[in-house]
Amino acid sequence: MTETHNSTEKKGINQAFIASALGFHSPSLNGDKYAGEYFEDKIHGFGVYHFANGNHYEGAWHEARKEEGNGKYGFKTGDTKCGEQDDGNLVNGLSPETGLVRKAVQSAREMVRKCVDQRPVDEQVVQAVAAAKNAAKAARVAAVKAVQNQING
Repeated sequence: MTETHNSTEKKGINQAFIASALGFHSPSLNGDKYAGEYFEDKIHGFGVYHFANGNHYEGAWHEARKEEGNGKYGFKTGDTKCGEQDDGNLVNGLSPETGLVRKAVQSAREMVRKCVDQRPVDEQVVQAVAAAKNAAKAARVAAVKAVQNQING
């Protein structure tokens, strides 16, 4: 893993399980990129995967595998294969205009849009945490100086 995903939502009290997340991910060193949903730190749900070779997949994922569901492969040549997938293999070809394929692709693209929208929020959170740390440090310094002034009288 060259990048980790940015989690915007963690459910449950236990840090050990991340119930759902959105984010960007580079799953290999070869240049592949993914944006979309995760479950328990695995690509899971809807998302878009761009392969380093120029091909891409938009659709459903199940535990880091192309789901036994619907999606669309786009090839760098411009060709597409749409329909029901089983771990990356097309088992039931469908038209891209079929409701099931269209819905899966729209859901995948919506997850990517949410990932893009999330980045500014993540940056704001990082800035707010840094400001809070600086404020806490300044308060500690002021308290130490106040105690020193009281002792020195």
